[in-house]
Amino acid sequence: MKNYYEILGLAKTASQNDIKKAYRQLAKQHHPDVNAGSKESEQLFKDITEAYQTLQDESAREAYDARYEAFVQGRGQARERNGAEQARAQGQAKANQQRANPGASMEDLHKTFEQFFGFHPKTGEVNEKSMNRGKKNPLDTTDTFEQFFRMKKK
Repeated sequence: MKNYYEILGLAKTASQNDIKKAYRQLAKQHHPDVNAGSKESEQLFKDITEAYQTLQDESAREAYDARYEAFVQGRGQARERNGAEQARAQGQAKANQQRANPGASMEDLHKTFEQFFGFHPKTGEVNEKSMNRGKKNPLDTTDTFEQFFRMKKK
């Protein structure tokens, strides 16, 4: 959100007369006829005009002040929230690292893989336990599917 007081170079307590003087001076300086072809001056002139139109009307000025104040407060709260979320995430990551089993090895991972898929990932040896259950394929996940959906294949 644009700060109209900053655009016009005024304090928030500026009078209507001060606003008018600042607008006239800046409009004369940044008018498109004076600065032909300057996109920066053209945009600045539009911002100056928008600021003046809002601040010259008392009711529009009060509404703008309220909106701008809420915007500034909301931005501050968002920064605080983002900082708190980052700190919480960092703390969670540290806690997860501390909970990790330092004695875990690749062999444990291979055993888990073998239990789930029915064969050793490096050697390709088929686990006889899974073959004894009547499965043709060690990767058959029918049991898991049936347990999850609580249904039997016909």
